[in-house]
Amino acid sequence: MTGTVTNLKGTVCVVDDDPGMRRSLEMVLESADLPVRLYPGADLLLEDMAGELRDCCGCVLLDLQMPRTTGIELLRRFRALGYDSPVIVISGTATVLSAVESMKLGAIDFLEKPIDHRTLLNKVQQALAAYAAKRAEASDVEAIRQRMSNLTDRELELVRLIVQGLANKQIAGEMGISIKTVANHRANLMAKTGALNAADLVRISMLAGLY
Repeated sequence: MTGTVTNLKGTVCVVDDDPGMRRSLEMVLESADLPVRLYPGADLLLEDMAGELRDCCGCVLLDLQMPRTTGIELLRRFRALGYDSPVIVISGTATVLSAVESMKLGAIDFLEKPIDHRTLLNKVQQALAAYAAKRAEASDVEAIRQRMSNLTDRELELVRLIVQGLANKQIAGEMGISIKTVANHRANLMAKTGALNAADLVRISMLAGLY
């Protein structure tokens, strides 16, 4: 593995057995201030992905035709291991079948060599932005699930009644408490869950998998 990385977040991993191609792609990516790691083979990337790189690899530029582990085999391994970093395939000897197979295995795009540098940067930056948004959304959902898991049974009952669209008077009757107490419980519930209003509580409850 080579390549200078000052910040691992959103790292672009280049996997190509051609040293000239690796160096060319590194120069293009670094010109856009993108952190880069270079790999002459797929096995080396897999070794790093087993560590901290898994959470930092924002995009993979992958050559298909390589000795030992091919690009197609790497895509299969990515899928089997649950790695979801976006992969852009680059190839100078691509066939329609290999392009179709790589897409079926999760590659998000396919570029033929020689590669237009502007097109490459656009594709990579789009992939990085989409993946960052996906990771942020996943992180938000996990945080929501954590907050909802801390609710008491009584609070979960209140959530259920609010989600059903019941007014405070109806909720008071269902729970055997006063309307004022319902209002206080609702205020506490909103603060505890981070919900802005009843509609937002419904959204949060669905994201948490409660309904």
